[in-house]
Order: sequence, then C-alpha cells, then structure tokens
Amino acid sequence: MSDKKQYLIGYSRGAVMPKGLELLVDSLEAGSSEIVTIRKLASGQRVVSMDAETAVNLASKHPDLAIEEDRELQLFSSMPGLPPLVPTGKPVVVSFAVNDAQSGEPIPEATVFCVSGQFTYKGGTNRQGLAKVTIPELLPIRVIISPRDTHWSRILDEMPAKAGLKIQTSLQPIPLKGKYSWGHAAMGLPRIGDLFSGAGIKIAVIDSGIARHEDLKTVGGHNTLDGRFGSAWDKDEAGHGTHSGGIIAAASQRLGVRGVAPGAEIHSLKVCPDGRFSNLLEAINWCIDNYIDVIQMGLGSQYPSEQIDLALAEAAAHGITCVAAVGNDSGAVAYPASNPNVIAVSAIGRIGTFPDQSAHSLRITGRIGRDGKSFFAGFSNFGPEVTVCAPGVAIPATVPTGYAAWDGTSTAAAFVAGLAALILDAFPEIRTGDYKQPQYVLEIIKSSATDLGLPGELQGAGLINAERALGAALARRRQEIDFQSAGRKQLESLLDQARKCREEIKSAIAGLETF
Repeated sequence: MSDKKQYLIGYSRGAVMPKGLELLVDSLEAGSSEIVTIRKLASGQRVVSMDAETAVNLASKHPDLAIEEDRELQLFSSMPGLPPLVPTGKPVVVSFAVNDAQSGEPIPEATVFCVSGQFTYKGGTNRQGLAKVTIPELLPIRVIISPRDTHWSRILDEMPAKAGLKIQTSLQPIPLKGKYSWGHAAMGLPRIGDLFSGAGIKIAVIDSGIARHEDLKTVGGHNTLDGRFGSAWDKDEAGHGTHSGGIIAAASQRLGVRGVAPGAEIHSLKVCPDGRFSNLLEAINWCIDNYIDVIQMGLGSQYPSEQIDLALAEAAAHGITCVAAVGNDSGAVAYPASNPNVIAVSAIGRIGTFPDQSAHSLRITGRIGRDGKSFFAGFSNFGPEVTVCAPGVAIPATVPTGYAAWDGTSTAAAFVAGLAALILDAFPEIRTGDYKQPQYVLEIIKSSATDLGLPGELQGAGLINAERALGAALARRRQEIDFQSAGRKQLESLLDQARKCREEIKSAIAGLETF
C-alpha cells in the first residue's frame, strides 16, 4: 500500500456538495480505515487522508465524486530568482554595516543575500544595522541588501569572500509623500483624480492576509487556514497580502502611496502560508456567498484543479471578476491564472523608476517596449493565456511594518483588480450580477490597454490604461461637474441680484420715511 496523501473530495458537476454525496462520503469513511477526514468545508467538500490506490478506486466506483490531490499553493513572493540556500563549508565570516544614506542611522532587520553561482548565503542586520554572513573562503559573491521596509534595496559589486572582510553600505529612503507610485501614474490614475474611487465595490484579496495598517481600511474577511480562528484574516506573516491590498486601496495620507481604488471595500481571505487547493476553494466559495465583486489572487500552482475550476465558473456566473498573477518563475502561466474565467496578469517594469544599484535592476530584460522605457520583467511567467500586463517592478505599497517597494506578478494583478473596481464604479449599468458582468469588465480592460509593442505572450492586450478604460464615464462626470458648477454660479448671481434688490428696496423705504 502506498503512502497516504491529502486529497480533496467534492462534487464533479458543481461547486457545492449535494447532501446525498456528503452522506455517501460519511458512509465510505465509516466503512474503511483507509479514509480519514481532516476537515470539512462549508460548501460540503472534504479534505481527507488516504493512499493513491484508495483514491483511484473511489473515483472509479463513484463518478459523481471529484477526487484530486489537495496540492500546496505557492505564494508568488517578491524576491524570486535567488539560487537556493546551502550549508557552508570551510567558513569565513563577512561583516556588514547598513545605514540610512541621509541620516546615517543604522537599518535593522535588513536581509543580506550573498549570491555565488548556484548558491545563496544570507544573514540579517541587528538593531545596530550589523550583520554577519558565513561563506566559504574566497568564494566570489554578489551582495544584495534587501531592507524590511522604507528603503530601496541595493546590489554590491562581486567580491571574494575572505576572513575579516567588513563592508559598510548605505540605503536610499523610498520617497513616500502620500501620492501615486510610478505604476499608478503609468496607468493614467492622476488624470482621474477623485472622480471615481471604487466606492461601493467589494474586493477580496486571496493571499497571506492583510495586516492592520493606518492606510488600509480592511472591512473584514476570513482565515481558511484554521476553522477555529476564522477571524485571523488580519495576520500577515509574509506581508504579501498587505502589499497587494495597499496597491489596490491604500488611502492617501501624508506618507505612503495612494491606491488605485481607495473607496473600495477590501476583504482579506487568508490562504497562505502553507495553503492548499482546499483553502483556495474555501476562499472562492466565501466570496460567492458574500457577494464580492472582484477577486485578486497572487498565488497559484503548476497543477490545475477540477474543483477550483467549478468554483471559478460559479464565481463568474455570480458576476465576480477574477484576477490572478501569472507567476514569478519565468515559465508557463500558473494556475489559476491559466483558467479561462480569470484575467491573467504579467508584469512590466520601467527604467528610471528605481535606483540603478537596487535589486530591481536585476529584473530588466532585453524585451523593451516601443517607448524605450517599459520592459518585460525577467521573473514574469508568460504564455498565450496572458490577458494584460501591469506594473510589477519597484512598486512601493503598504506592508505590516510600514511601506516597502516590491516586485512580482501579484503586484501587477493588484493594479488590475483595482482597475476592475473603478470600472464597476464608473459604469453602474454593467453591474448585472450575472455572467455578463465579468465579461463587460474584461472587454473594457482589454480594449483600453496600451500596446507596448511586445509579443502577445508577454503583454497580452497591453498595459492597462485607466484613463482610456473610464473615458466615457470621465467625460460624463466632468460634464456633470461643469453643469453643477455653472448652476452654482447662476444661483450665486441670482442671489447677488436679490441682495442688491433688497438693498435698493431698503433704501427706497428709508427715503419714503424721510419724506
């Protein structure tokens, strides 16, 4: 008998398990010691432990049951492309001192990566900004300093590791003035201003959770990782979900950056770290049950899922626009971005939007757009499933400890989710609440995208453009504002005339009394 694995059992023809099939699974479990339920989802699916032979036998005997391995999800993190960490041999210790380039203050909790060939060694700075990394002697290393927040990362030129080597370096602060990032500006948001904000639109970020942050007003959510603590959606160990949430809907403050749709309602669906297909399935079904308008997913797998396919189809039928990152390993488009009911988003960067010596420069490729500045990000996955591209390199946004500039296709997907909210706000007539709604949103996003001149497998229809997407609604809103302004001016003029008449009448009355 083979080793047991975790499997997901559901209904082969729908996103919700019929009661009869639930009872069938109960009876199968009661009659076999080989099937052990780990947990049950609200929509009736079961996560069970069993071996592959038992799973095959169940599937052949009960075709109404959808049985698949409950595979692990990959969070599309912000530092892809580093070689694996390895233990060291014949060690020497290299010391680092990291401080702020402007104030000279030490920078704590920065990660120091020493990269050599196929290996990576790392350490972290303490409160005094000091770090020590153990490396094999004379191994040539390239150093990447990756701060926790607030500062740009930095690359140091390759050097040999030797005993007693001490390296002092400074990091430039990220300019945070409560305004748009380059990514928001690239999609034309400054020209929209406050005319549309995503007000009344509900966006779910299915990710690592969204931490409490002064710039984010997360309405609520659900933690799928442990049914006993469903309210723990605001715990974000990775910072990944908080960063995406900030791109989508951060409020404009004195510091930080402004989100694409600051008026939208943000809901946090925590499925990572260590999440599986069953957690993603539970999150999507939660979104259906709670009338979410837009889903953003910055995670995925190289494997498809029959049951998640059914849930995504159900979500589309309920009017939900689903947006997903294509993945960060320079390969084929990951799942669920590859699903036809999902808007698949690749990432671009723009030369001149980050310091030349920062780690963001490692993302630059020879795939440059016709503007001479936009480049296809080196980490981004690609393929015929790509719908559009969006900014995904050196994007400052919220993290649990403050603000940080990160890269990734999940960052790009967050821009698209925010744009979907603006479209639904600007065009209430397309909010049909059925399968037509995401089709309308998709068509507007694609037809308004700017062609960068890159191959379709890289850029899809092109770079998202909010000003063009909202063009008709912007013209209508500005006309309304002009009309209202003209009306106010006319009213003020009439009031002025009335005041003058009143003064003339008072003067006339005073003259009569004198007479």
